[in-house]
Amino acid sequence: MLRCLIVEDDELSREMLALQMEPYAQCDQAENGLVGVERFTAALKAGEPYHLILLDIVMPEMDGLEAAKAIRSHEEQQGIKIDKGVHIVVLSSLSTPQDVIQAYVAAQSSAHLVKPVQPEKLVKTLRKLDLIPAENA
Repeated sequence: MLRCLIVEDDELSREMLALQMEPYAQCDQAENGLVGVERFTAALKAGEPYHLILLDIVMPEMDGLEAAKAIRSHEEQQGIKIDKGVHIVVLSSLSTPQDVIQAYVAAQSSAHLVKPVQPEKLVKTLRKLDLIPAENA
């Protein structure tokens, strides 16, 4: 089964994302980037890596861009190439072209979704990333 880590500081947003992901993935949650990186690292070491991380950009402790850089750095240290690493979907309430470009480049993300995340856009993104087949939606 697909494994997903939801990294979001707002508890209600985490729960809503988990409900949206329920038909497609087993989800774990983290309340900030620091906890998210810790959970990602532990899962990788346990041989149960995440396939997807839904990552908020603006969070306390460690923001999403810092967390994404730490995740990519850890993958690199483990010899995991970027195209074989975890899919990171950046979540942001900002939707300007500059924000989207920053999310892709700085976070080395696979996609960007504007919050609040619409279920149909989430499913479309999962399909685009080949994480779910078309008939599952």
